[in-house]
Amino acid sequence: MTPRRIPDQASLERAWRQLMDPLGFASPQLWLLFLQGFRPRQLLQASHVPLDPVRADLDRIGVLLERILMRGESCAFLYARPGPAGQTAGDLAWARGLARISTGWPVHLANDDEVRVAAPDDLLLSG
Repeated sequence: MTPRRIPDQASLERAWRQLMDPLGFASPQLWLLFLQGFRPRQLLQASHVPLDPVRADLDRIGVLLERILMRGESCAFLYARPGPAGQTAGDLAWARGLARISTGWPVHLANDDEVRVAAPDDLLLSG
């Protein structure tokens, strides 16, 4: 169940934790949470995304957002993959790419053990 309002990053992280409970993923997934102001409007799941995104994948997501987001709307991202906690090169590539097309919300990452925000340091590292 998604909260009725998501006014800040802490609320968004709680929402992702609720939505991903129980943790455990059969394949890599990308989740998009569309918000109108601070209210969740729609949740979209893309299954079987690649472990390592290519630029074209991220460009297509950016174009999609440009076409469907209306005034006052935003989109939050969560990349999830099967496997244990810890960051993979693919996790970081998704976090960096999604952060570039983000509409203001921090990117979140999930695996079979945890949900966490992609830290600013994760986004700055070359890779």
